[in-house]
Order: sequence, then structure tokens, then C-alpha cells
Amino acid sequence: MDLYAGNTYWNQTQPATSQFEKLKQDIHADVLIVGAGMSGTLCANVLSTRGLDVVVVEKKSVAYGSSVANTGMLQYCSDKSISQFAEDIGEEKAVLFYQMCLEAMDQLTELNRQLEGPTGYRLRDSINYASEEKDQERLMKDQKLFDKYGFPSEFLNRQELTERYQIDKAAALRTWHDAEVNPYQFIQSITKKNSEQGVTYYENTEVDLDQITTNSVQTVDGFVIHFNHLILGTGYTTIYPAIQDKCIQSRTYAFASAPITGDLWKDDVMVWETKRPYLYFRTTPDHRVIAGGRDEEINQVVEDPDKIRQINEEIAEEIETLFPHLNIDIEYVWNALFYGSKDGLPFIGADPSQANKYFLLGYEGNGTCYSMAGAVLLADLIEGKENPYQNLLRIDR
Repeated sequence: MDLYAGNTYWNQTQPATSQFEKLKQDIHADVLIVGAGMSGTLCANVLSTRGLDVVVVEKKSVAYGSSVANTGMLQYCSDKSISQFAEDIGEEKAVLFYQMCLEAMDQLTELNRQLEGPTGYRLRDSINYASEEKDQERLMKDQKLFDKYGFPSEFLNRQELTERYQIDKAAALRTWHDAEVNPYQFIQSITKKNSEQGVTYYENTEVDLDQITTNSVQTVDGFVIHFNHLILGTGYTTIYPAIQDKCIQSRTYAFASAPITGDLWKDDVMVWETKRPYLYFRTTPDHRVIAGGRDEEINQVVEDPDKIRQINEEIAEEIETLFPHLNIDIEYVWNALFYGSKDGLPFIGADPSQANKYFLLGYEGNGTCYSMAGAVLLADLIEGKENPYQNLLRIDR
């Protein structure tokens, strides 16, 4: 199954900095991680930092799955707002989840400070504007909870939003502790650090997910990997039986513009909106616009390049309507699959049927943030520690 189609931008920004051999023998690992995208990479970092022996296997190449189709907008706010979560699962759990995401954002920022290679990581404020007048009521509910529990957010009315950001909408929330990133560079730089910390990588090594036992797994080439703990960080490549009735398959469209001369908009804030599906966009260090939207519940990508471009041109027109001074020349266009969950929460935790087998599936629109939180959660479980978020995200919820 193809995870994306079109011409993605991030993998054009630098060549692969790490290349690893294919597995050609039986091996043993304390912790085996399947998948070298964002989830597996962050998890390998946390585990190796704690001194565990980690092996990562990737069926293709590091960072070449859905990570290259990621727009790199890192935010503690989920697609599902805190007030919507409070209505569905209760205020206590809603706040707990948002606290987890805020912690994860700060952990990502700290990790970036430790990296030597390029990452494109920059702290950014986010503006979530009301698509329609009636949506400001939802934003006010969110802000009330954010104020109550001390989250970094402020409510902007129309006058404040227009004067400060030249966005003519009824209201918005400005949040901070968010960041933008080049996900391809970020993974490559973390991978370099992981290798220095003793993580062993094998590329072009596909695991037969139907041949998992309590302490071993077999590659499609017949080699056996023995493990004490197994983590499946396979992103959107596989829907596991344990969650197949709980997730939603969708696709999204995205583009990268050519560099634009002059200022784009105030403070290069990341922008998104309240309607669903929603428009979302950001900038890059070389003054490109990265944007996406038009999400659809469907489980296959569009292969027709003309259709991919047409829909992305419509997305660009929405941005130009919001910021009339912009003239966006699209250079890269793509569309990609992603998975959500019916309750808005990712799937992170032990397999109910096998205690030493774990899922790290950052489903929903904030996958990198969830994967960071999940890496810490799984490291705690492996070390026999309690994690405050383990029951919230458990697979059998």
C-alpha cells in the first residue's frame, strides 16, 4: 500500500545522512523496534538514553515512510479540542491528555537542543481561528479550560486578531510551546545521535508480522530476531487486529511553495482553523509556504498528478483569500494517507494478548507529539514504572 503519492518536499532538502545494511543473520535484541520513521526513531532515542540495548529494523529506508509527507507542524493542541474531549471523556481525562501533549512538546524541544545536525526545528506560536462566527463559542470554551489549568493560550477577539495578525476572522486562540520542523532532517539527526548511543539499525529488512512469537520474530528473508521486548512503530503501513475497529483511514493533500520574497505574515505563526476538514499552513526557513487540507475518509492515495495539483491549488487560494498580499507559486504537491481514531486518542501501550509486545501508533493529526509521549510511556512500561498516561492510551480502552 502506498502511503503517499506526488512529489514530496522534505526529502529534497538533504541526502540521507545514514545508510544501514540489511539484516543477514539471526540476532538478539533487548528491545526490538519495527519501523524507523518518527515513532520508532523517537522511541529508540528514549530507550537508548536510558541505557537499553535497542535494535531498529526498517523495511525500506530511515524516514522514507509517511514522515516525508508530514507537514512538520508540532502542536500540543489536538485535532479534537480540549472542550470536546471534556464532553466525551470527562474534564479530568481531557486535561490529562493535553498535559501529556504539552510535556511532549517541551521534550521535543529539549531533544532538538541536543542534536548536532540540521532539523529545521523552530519554536512557533499557533493561531487557530474561527472558520465561522459560531465557532468562537467553542474557542471560548477551550480557553476557559486552558485558563483554569494553566495552558499557554490566549483568546483573541476579531479586533485583536485583525490588528496583530491581519487575519479577519471572528476570533482565534493563540497557543505557544509549539514548533515547526523538517521531519526528514529531524529523523536523520536523531538517528545519528541514536547510533552514537549504541542503537543498531537494519534497513531493507522487512519483518513478517504474522510470525511474531512471545520472544522472536522472523524477517521475510527467514532470519530470526530474538527479543525481550517488541515495539511496533510502523505508522500507517499496517492496521493491527487489536485496533482495526477503532481507527479511521483518511488522506490529506499538501504542497510546498517556491520561496516567496518578503515577509509572509506576522511572526511566521502556524495557522489552522476550526472547521473540519481544516486548512493548515506554516512557513520554512527559506520562505516557502507548507500547507495542507481537504482531508477525506478514504484508504487510498490519488495517483493522478493533475488532480493532486488542482486540489492543492484550491488550498493555496484559501490562503491567498486569508492573506491577499500573497502570491503563492506551488512547487511540490502530494497527498498522503493518515489514520485517526474514533475517540481522538492515539494507540500506545502493551498488546492485551502479549505483555512484552507494544504498539506505538501516533494516530490522529499530532503524530510526532504523540510519538514523543509514547516513547517515554513505553520506556516506563519496559522498566516496570508507572506512567500517568498509560491507562488513557491503552490499546484495549
